[in-house]
Parts: sequence; structure tokens; C-alpha cells
Amino acid sequence: MKTIHILSEIVANKIAAGEVVERPASIVKELVENSIDAGATHVDVQIQHGGKSFIRVADDGSGMSQEDLSLSVQRHATSKIEAADDLDRIATFGFRGEALPSIGAVSRMKVRTRLRGADQGYELNVSGGHLESVEPCSCREGTIIEIRDLFFNTPARRKFLKADGTERNHVSNVLANFAVGRTDLNFSLTSGDKKIWSFHQGETLPGRAAQSFGLARAEDLLEFYDEAEGVKIRGVIGKPTVARANRSSQIFFVNGRMVKSPALSFAVQDGFHGLLMHGQYPVVVVEVQVDPALVDVNVHPTKQEVRLSNERLLRSCLKRAVAQRLSQEDDMAPFLQAPARTQLMGSAASQWQRQASEKQAWDAGTEIPIFHAPSAEQMIVEPIALRNKLHITKILGQIHQLYIIAETEEGYMLIDQHAAHERVMFEELLKSFKAGEVKQQGLLLAETLEVSLKHSEILEAHLPSLHKLGFDIECFGEQEYVIRAVPALMGGVDPKASLQQFIEQQEAGKQVTDLESHPEELAALVACKRR
Repeated sequence: MKTIHILSEIVANKIAAGEVVERPASIVKELVENSIDAGATHVDVQIQHGGKSFIRVADDGSGMSQEDLSLSVQRHATSKIEAADDLDRIATFGFRGEALPSIGAVSRMKVRTRLRGADQGYELNVSGGHLESVEPCSCREGTIIEIRDLFFNTPARRKFLKADGTERNHVSNVLANFAVGRTDLNFSLTSGDKKIWSFHQGETLPGRAAQSFGLARAEDLLEFYDEAEGVKIRGVIGKPTVARANRSSQIFFVNGRMVKSPALSFAVQDGFHGLLMHGQYPVVVVEVQVDPALVDVNVHPTKQEVRLSNERLLRSCLKRAVAQRLSQEDDMAPFLQAPARTQLMGSAASQWQRQASEKQAWDAGTEIPIFHAPSAEQMIVEPIALRNKLHITKILGQIHQLYIIAETEEGYMLIDQHAAHERVMFEELLKSFKAGEVKQQGLLLAETLEVSLKHSEILEAHLPSLHKLGFDIECFGEQEYVIRAVPALMGGVDPKASLQQFIEQQEAGKQVTDLESHPEELAALVACKRR
């Protein structure tokens, strides 16, 4: 009895869709790539309900004939390659011929297209993988693709989609990344009846990157360029002052294709050696041009990963280019001169060794000149000691205004003053939370926080929790928020830095905002930025 059989075209397309179509943003990525390959100068995207109910991608590219339109929804139909050798020199975004049939297999898809110079256009309709019609229609030159009811025939996959705002954020992020990489094209995004943003042809790379990343000044992005052994690298890097808590503000392109590349990310980080604290990541856009024969783009269905045959050379060039550009800036001096915290520890240790001969002075309680002990330190040290069931007999001093030396019955403690202060603030704020007595302090001058397109979605979603925390924040445009008040315990804290860190932690999934169940997380937010 035969047990092996050939899958039907519909089932095969649904399986392929599982590899290509993860969420609405995946569809936008595939369709925008096709638009760029078609020579479009304008790409306009419109979505509803985050793309779950409706996606429309319109371009002014070359369009398709009736015959090509019919072939475009068949698997492995492509105009990008003809022979196996072509795979060794891919110079376009799409080449697999899976995007349209995969999308059509899990949605209701309409394609209207008209060749440049043609008298009329054609309309194609596909529903759940079934080709329903191909008819003449009236439309402009180029292609318009509309996707409705994503995953209507695969409900198990639809239930894994996130909230509308989250899906809209993913679409915005994908399209903005394309816009940053192609400053020669026009892009726009509309959600419902509201235009979210638009980029116009001719804008500079720093300007587009600053708008995408939510930076107030394009001047905080430094342009760089390098070339060696057939590799060309250009891009922009953010100054250390605009570094982020995760790598979400890093975009890499290889031969125009947006890719995920840990190797290139590590190279940029190496170029910032000595300029960033642990846990900080630079803002960066990198464009790499290399011989297509040295890049294998056929390693992943979504084409977001590539294999580089000269990865070591690329890393070396990128690291050098970043380091050299940073060294040219006069305002980098304070960062280069400031010792890292680990270096301070080493410095303190060496001083301990040099003072070994003065042990008698220590035993007698004599203060060594390199230390000085403000009376306020007792307020920081005692709670830490009590929590760890230690009895402090004496505070010996302070090193570099960063570390406190305290004597205990069993030896001594070296306390990170900044972290200890955060802990004290954390305990006080948590106590206020539980007692329902969070106090608010108005700012003398309101602060304006400018965030990226995707970060505005995150902040908007968590405004109610932040208000309970003690913040008074009001939306003042698509990407700007006015901060009028902060929790009283945040006196002297930079509210913009605290909120930016909160957003980045939310984005990385490192923070929760359920005040009733997890007040500790929000208390830590306020405490961690105290200066």
C-alpha cells in the first residue's frame, strides 16, 4: 500500500507561507522588496488593524503584463534568475518566487498592475491559494497589491498575532529600515485614515536615521566611509551620548539587502572600545558593498540572513572605520579619558597593595589620604549591611566617589555607591507603592522627549502605568512627549534618560508594567537612573 504521496499545491503553498509569512510586517517586507526590484521611486503602504485585516502596498514601478501577472502567483515563478549559476551572483531582493503564492495562500489577495506605456492594466484575485480571476482593469502605471483577512483560513496561526499596536509597530519598523537604506526613494506609511510618517527622496542618511531612531539632532550621527580589498563600507554611527540599552537601533545592509549580522554588530561594538559602559549599544546604520559572488543570500527563506565568505575582512574594515571616525571628534575626549568601572577597581586594588605597609594605620583606624568619608554614606551602607546580616564597625572611606570601603566584624566590604543608592531609592519607592502614597514633583521647566517611530507605540501603550508611577506625560505630536512631573523620589534624575531606558527594556521584554502584581519592576525603573 502506498504511503508516500505528493502534497497538493494549496497545502504546499501554506507550508511555504509558514516560512515566509510570520506576521503582517513579513508581507510588507516581501512586497516592498518587489517594488524596489521593479524600479519604483514611490512606495506607499497602508494598513488597518496593524495589517491583520488590510495591507496595501502601492508603487510606481515597471508593472506587469497579463501573462506575467498570471505567472506571478505560481510557486517558483521569478524574473530574477534563470539558471543555477545565477544564484552565485544575486543582485536583487527577491529571487525565490515564493512571496506572492505564499501570501495568497493565507489571505485574500488582489493585485492590480499596469506596464509602463501600456494602454490598460489587469487585476488578479486569489483567495486562500485559489486563483479566482484575471481581468482587465483601469489603474495607474505600476503595481498595487491589497491583502485582506490575513490567516483567515489558518486560525491557529492568526491567534498568535499580537495586538494591533504591536503589529503596526513591526510594520513601521520594517518600512522605516527600508527608508533608511534607500534615501533615493520616497516612502510613506498610513494606518487607518492617519498618515504615520513619510520620507522624501533626496534626504540625507543622517537625517533619515535620526528620524527613524527618534534622535533630536542629526548632528549626533557621524558619517563614515572605508574601502579595502574590494569592500566598501559607509554609514552613520551615533555618538556615545545617544547609545541604547539594546541593539534595536542597529541596521545593516549588504549589497542593499537588510540583514541580521551579529558579526557586523560585534565589529561596531569593538570600534567603540572604551567609550561605552557595559550594557550600552551604539546607534548605527552600515551599508556594505561587496562582490555578490562573495555573499550567499540563499540560506534562509526570509532572506534576512546571509553568509559572507570574507567575514573577517569585513569585521576588520568596519571596526577600523568606526574607531577612526570616533577619534576625529573633539568631544570624544571625555569618554576616552574616563576610566571604565573595571579599571577603577583595578586602580583601587593596586593602591591597596601599595598601602600594605600601612596596615598598622588601618588597624588603628587612621584614615588614608586617598579616602574621604562623607557622613551621608552611613545612610547608604547601613541598609545594605542589615539586609546581608552584617555588622559594620566603621566606614573607612570612599574611592573615586564611586566605591565605599566599610569595615565589618569579619573583614571589609567594597560597596558600589551608585548601586547602593539605587537600592535605597528602590526600597523607599516600593514602600510608597504598597501604601498608595506615591508623591509627584512638578518640573520647573517641562522636558520634551523625542522618541523613534516604534518607541512612540511602546510609550503610548504604557502611559497609564507611568501615570500611576508618578509621571505626568502628555503626547505632543507623533514622536514627541512633554514631561511635566516625575515621582518625588526622582529629584535630580534625568527623566528623559529614565523613560528612554524604560522603553528600551519594554522593547527587549525585560520589564513588566503590571503595577498590582509587579511593583518591583517599576520601582527599579525610577531608582536606576538616580545620579
